[in-house]
Amino acid sequence: MINFNFKYIKDLAAPGSWRRGYDYYKKKMVLGSSRENDIFTAKVKGSFQDSYEIKLHFSEEKVTAECSCPLEEEWCKHAVCVGLYSMKKHFYEQYITEKTGQEFVFDDENPPAITNSLGNYKFVLNTKPNPKFVGVQVLDRNNENKVIQNIEPILRAVLAMQKEAGAAFELNDTQKRELALMQYLYQNANINKNVAWFNIPISKIDTLMPYLAQVEEVADSETQKRLIFSTEPWKLVLKVNVSIVGNVLLALHWKKTDPEEELPLEEIFYFSKSAKWGKYKSLVFPLDTALSRLPHNLTKSTFTDIRDADGGQFVYEELPNLKKLMTVEVYDTLDNLDLLHKPPINVLTVEKADENSIKASLEFQYDETVVPYGKLAEKTPYVTVKRPKENIIYWVKRNLELEEQAYKQLLQSRFAPMQTNNLIIEGDNAIDFFSYLLPNAGENWKVIEKEDLSEFKFSDSPLKFNASIDFCSNADSFEIELYCTVGRKRIEYDEIHQYFQQGRKYFYLEKKGNIEIPVSKLQTINKSLSTVDAVKTGEGKYEIKTFRAGIVAELTEHEVVTKMSKKFTTFWDKISSFNSMEEIPLPKGIKADFRDYQKKGFNWLWFLYSYGLNGILADDMGLGKTLQALTLIQKAKETDGKMASLVICPTSVVFNWEAEIKKFASGLKCLNLTGATRKGFFKKINDYDIVITSYALLRRDIEDLKHIEFRSIILDESQNIKNQESLTAQSSKQLKASHRLALSGTPIENRLSELWSAFDFLMPGFLYDINEFNYRYGVPIQEKGDRDIEKRLKKQIYPFILRRMKRDIAKDLPDKIENIAYCKMTPDQKDFYLDVLDSTRQEIFDKVNADGFEKSKMSVFSALLRLRQVCCHPRLYDKEGKMGNIESGKFEHLKEMLEEIISEGHRVLLFSQFVQMLDIVKDWFDKTGIKYEYLTGSTKDRQTVVNNFNNNPTIPVFLISLKAGGTGLNLTGADYVIHYDPWWNPAVEDQATDRAHRIGQTKNVFVYRLITKGSVEEKIMKLKERKRDLLDSVISTDRNVGKTITFDDIKDILTPDL
Repeated sequence: MINFNFKYIKDLAAPGSWRRGYDYYKKKMVLGSSRENDIFTAKVKGSFQDSYEIKLHFSEEKVTAECSCPLEEEWCKHAVCVGLYSMKKHFYEQYITEKTGQEFVFDDENPPAITNSLGNYKFVLNTKPNPKFVGVQVLDRNNENKVIQNIEPILRAVLAMQKEAGAAFELNDTQKRELALMQYLYQNANINKNVAWFNIPISKIDTLMPYLAQVEEVADSETQKRLIFSTEPWKLVLKVNVSIVGNVLLALHWKKTDPEEELPLEEIFYFSKSAKWGKYKSLVFPLDTALSRLPHNLTKSTFTDIRDADGGQFVYEELPNLKKLMTVEVYDTLDNLDLLHKPPINVLTVEKADENSIKASLEFQYDETVVPYGKLAEKTPYVTVKRPKENIIYWVKRNLELEEQAYKQLLQSRFAPMQTNNLIIEGDNAIDFFSYLLPNAGENWKVIEKEDLSEFKFSDSPLKFNASIDFCSNADSFEIELYCTVGRKRIEYDEIHQYFQQGRKYFYLEKKGNIEIPVSKLQTINKSLSTVDAVKTGEGKYEIKTFRAGIVAELTEHEVVTKMSKKFTTFWDKISSFNSMEEIPLPKGIKADFRDYQKKGFNWLWFLYSYGLNGILADDMGLGKTLQALTLIQKAKETDGKMASLVICPTSVVFNWEAEIKKFASGLKCLNLTGATRKGFFKKINDYDIVITSYALLRRDIEDLKHIEFRSIILDESQNIKNQESLTAQSSKQLKASHRLALSGTPIENRLSELWSAFDFLMPGFLYDINEFNYRYGVPIQEKGDRDIEKRLKKQIYPFILRRMKRDIAKDLPDKIENIAYCKMTPDQKDFYLDVLDSTRQEIFDKVNADGFEKSKMSVFSALLRLRQVCCHPRLYDKEGKMGNIESGKFEHLKEMLEEIISEGHRVLLFSQFVQMLDIVKDWFDKTGIKYEYLTGSTKDRQTVVNNFNNNPTIPVFLISLKAGGTGLNLTGADYVIHYDPWWNPAVEDQATDRAHRIGQTKNVFVYRLITKGSVEEKIMKLKERKRDLLDSVISTDRNVGKTITFDDIKDILTPDL
């Protein structure tokens, strides 16, 4: 015979049918039943019709089921329900009794009564649920089961008898157990006197039950039936399965072994969820697990369904902990599953929200399952993947970090959250998203368009900026008319600019769609217009000074389509490229052999002059800046008629200008406005072509000069106005002229502000005011090293600075270029020179009259030597300084030359026949920190000194006495040679020059002879020129002028010319 109980039915039914059938049973879904012999018939209420009929077939070996429902399984939920119903009513046991005559005693329902009791007391256990206490009642068997309300006298009486009788006092085991229980009640009950129930705190129930289990009789307060206590713990078993729809199915049962049985969770009465004791019918037994240790959601019912994603969290996070608390049985279907970790595909569903916005919802696809974005994802971080056709179910751990990144990407794309779980994006942002971001979302994005959103796409036709450019009526300004085009459609620039000011990135154009506004280009154009101080004159029209034509290059760089008038095109071609300058015929009045680079320099100067522009000719020293400037003045005279031009230069080079004018442009009438009598010439300035003054005199004469209108003002060595706050700079900027030109080999010596000062003279406002210039250029370039800003400045000034280095035009230069630099004595030096001249002339004349010229030559040359010394530096003659500290004009001129040459990176050989003069230069070098080498007749290790200079390019100057270093040295490291004082014999000078100009020299060599204007030096130079042809015609190569000099020559030399 079988044991027809819970376990028997549960083992026959599928897990789902068992759980649903048990649910039907608990809900009392059986409508009626009957038994006829071995067939038990009952009806169960169905889900979609009135009822199903179930038949149970009993036999000694088994019980089978038959149901009228469409399910093919034998023990469906209806059969389970009926089976449990018949089990409860003992229909199977009735059938067995009728068939075999076997009687059944159901002790768990009706325990047998106690006969021949050995105890004195009966106990009653209160089985009504109470969250705080469990009550025990004590009844006196010997007094008609009267309730004992105070057990203290009983316990005291027992103690008294034990003391009195001693060992003779004896209790049986039953009595001992009863006394132990009463003692426990006395010690642990909240109230232990004069009460019907002794209430034990619910927290102590696990210690109470063992005492109750030991006594002879405990009755159920509800049924009055005797309770049977078991000492074998019932084991809690959790069975875990997964359904075909992906739910995790949990079933909690209590399991015992003798006899074998499994009871659903609800079948047991629990004295407390925290207690490890339970009751089924009349059985009381220990439990291996207290329900309070389990998650609350599991203890509500025998069966718990955990749906979808929560199932994954349960299986992989909670179940491992539950296995530590109780027995867990996992079906193979679930036990073989591995948790997968995969990146999701971001699924974005988009649709139109209203006229200019897009609504979107974000979901994430893990294999076949799609889950929405939401903050709740942190609580359910698993996805259930179902493949019904393949009968596959598994979980994937959500990658919440990647999901959050995807959501933030949308926020960064200007989506805004809505009250629902949706997002919205509007206006230009919606077009940006749909046109730019969506097509480039990447492989991990999947976009679903619920409807056509093509209206949010931008047009394939780009917006282009255009500029029409032409000169204004006055060539000193030009006009730019800006407009835009989309295809052939013209849109006014101001209209686009208005959209931009409204913060829009797109505008709608009929038949074209959404047109993107190139914001970056528009901002660049606006910045360029602001930079050049453009004046708005009409719709899209701006007037700009011609010297700011660099804006055209900026517009072209930024893809603005430019259309220039013919006149402006010609101008632009020339200003854009130096090599595109028109070749201008040289003026007839200039008598010079022009090198190619000088012709190009003149072409550039004439271009500036023709368009009312001004600039800086910044050629290297020695390349003929003066000649190019004179050519411009001559050309202007021949083209535009007579008008005075003003040249301002250092005092030391005034005579050089005079000499260059006489040499190259003798037709230009020149006024040297530097003498003490110059005031009388101010009214006659317009009678001259060129007026020359010095920077020092400019400061004094500015009140007279500032009222005169000049054609051109030329600043030679324009670095003299580098300090914009100096009186010299301020005076120069007060002068009036239609054209201005600066000449300087070093337009910037230390700071960018020097460049600003030069252009403030040339074209005021071209580089803004000094504060704006420092803000735009000075600070970014000099303090921050901003290369982009540096390039912008270079581009702005490029058309107005022409600089050729010697290395750049070497092919246009001869190997050796010789120049004479005239120097002016200082006033004190001049007075001293005239005194020496008077005494020397008288001494020579007396000597010649007495001894004749041939016998007096040595005395004559000795006397002339004194005059040459004064020209070099008064200290050479006045060695003891009796005449005071008299400065030398030639020495000051040398300083200026050396500073310029060194600043340009060149190296110099400086020759003098006077060692003392070299010592004076050496002292100045020591004070200023200029490195040098020094060679005189007293130098012992000549080759070491020479090697130092040749091998160390950081040494810019070599000081050499003419006699000691005139021959036998190879000094090709230098490309400049300066002869501080002239020598009678040119061959000696040539030999000295050849120290640099020799085989191995890779650069052009520039030779300068310093000549004091109006002195014996100039007279000697003229004498050498007069006699050159005669000397060169003789067979001898000795060209020493001293050997052919006559007394008439000496008279001429000694004639004052200052």
